[in-house]
Amino acid sequence: MVTETTPPDSSPQRTAPARLTGRERRRRIILLVVLVVLLALLAYATYYFTQNRRLPGLRLAEPASVVEPPRFLYAITGAGTNKLLSPVGVGVAADGRVYAVDFGRRRVSVFTNDGRFLFSFNKTDDGVLSNPVHLAVKDGEVWVTDRRHSAIFIYDLQGKFQRRFEPQNEELEWAPLALAFSDKGELRVTDVNQSAKHRLHYFSAEGSRTATVGRTVQVTSLDEAPGGFYFPNGVAVSKDGSVFVSDGNNRRVQVFDEKGEFKEMLDTSGVPRGMAIDEKEQLYVVDAVAHTVDIYTLGGNQLTQFGSQGFGPGQFNFPNDIALDGRGRIYVSDRSNGQVQVWGWPVAEPPAVAAPTSVAGWLACLAPLLLLPLLLLLRKIRIVVTPDFVEAIVVAEQVQAVARKRRLRLVAPEVDRALYEGRTEEGLDLSTIVEFETHSESDSRAIVDKIAVPERDAVYLSMAMRARALGTSDREMRRNAVLADVRVVSFEDFMRDYLDAEHS
Repeated sequence: MVTETTPPDSSPQRTAPARLTGRERRRRIILLVVLVVLLALLAYATYYFTQNRRLPGLRLAEPASVVEPPRFLYAITGAGTNKLLSPVGVGVAADGRVYAVDFGRRRVSVFTNDGRFLFSFNKTDDGVLSNPVHLAVKDGEVWVTDRRHSAIFIYDLQGKFQRRFEPQNEELEWAPLALAFSDKGELRVTDVNQSAKHRLHYFSAEGSRTATVGRTVQVTSLDEAPGGFYFPNGVAVSKDGSVFVSDGNNRRVQVFDEKGEFKEMLDTSGVPRGMAIDEKEQLYVVDAVAHTVDIYTLGGNQLTQFGSQGFGPGQFNFPNDIALDGRGRIYVSDRSNGQVQVWGWPVAEPPAVAAPTSVAGWLACLAPLLLLPLLLLLRKIRIVVTPDFVEAIVVAEQVQAVARKRRLRLVAPEVDRALYEGRTEEGLDLSTIVEFETHSESDSRAIVDKIAVPERDAVYLSMAMRARALGTSDREMRRNAVLADVRVVSFEDFMRDYLDAEHS
């Protein structure tokens, strides 16, 4: 009996396209998400720049009319016997410690900058503080004015009494009130000794008096009686040596040059008391009656204001003095509320950008998205190849074709270098189409432990995990690749998908 059989089809067969492994799919999804996010950020930055002429986060100086005021952070109060009763003067040391003159307890209380009480002091050379008001911290020393003692007492940062300030070569009849130092160490002190002697003294860094300006005058208009004071309650010195004096009961700030010559008047609201000048040359003025702090340019233009009257957080009840630290924090003595309030400038935030309203705006916003196809096209295709796969390329005379594919990179472990270097095919050294990389011993060992393959096979598989695929014609290697979740490219797939050629 003859059984008729159908002869096998001898026509060339095309293999099914290689399927992506789970790892490869995850990698592609992650890559796509990262690209989309980056391009979205780039699109936002592009449109933001077209609207603001600067990049997000690069905050330029804002016009004075839109300066955002500082924000209340917390209050320093103390507790029990260490609680502040009536803080009037305040200063901050370089290490961040806060010194508050507590008029209610006739002492100076010291806190960490987060409000923890450390210690207090009030000893003098012949007794204790009697009527302390203001202080200044300079070069590791604390200078405290005391009107009743007609003196300035000097302490170290631990509160140990050091000495009195004695003007050189003279005995000065005075009642020092507010004090400040220039960058050169020169002392400026306001004096309210008698009704006829409200004035401002200039001292050199060595302690000799170089100038005295002012007299007691009560005015009814801003520009009346330049140099005349009525309770000068605060003083600050700018970088150029100009001296700013809060002429409290005359409701103005007067400005003098570094030699004591009158320069100008600044019109301020309410009753100005303590003052400070920051690194940006902004003038802070405490208003005791309006219960606010006003911030001006040194020319007198108001920038912003913060605070209000009350007993809650961020509200003042007769504030008196102000100090600044190196972090941009602002310390205000809130006298009748028994605390020192701490304020800080808000973190700069880029302004909101409205959605495009024109075709040109949308084009500017979406233009970077056009880069996505370009980035995908420029991405290098890395395929780890085994020796049999390279040999198949040589037999098919596709060495030159591989060399022409600039985006295609054939990768082999460093141990295979000897197989290709010095071997010429189609006029090219095979090492010009194969790149050699050192494999990870830990990765290959993990594969050996996982699927029990020969160590040499594990080297190719571990490298292929970090590439696009593994190119091999070896059946056993292909099976192991499936077990290791590594994508495999057959030679037929390679010819069709990467070289655009038919193989028969």
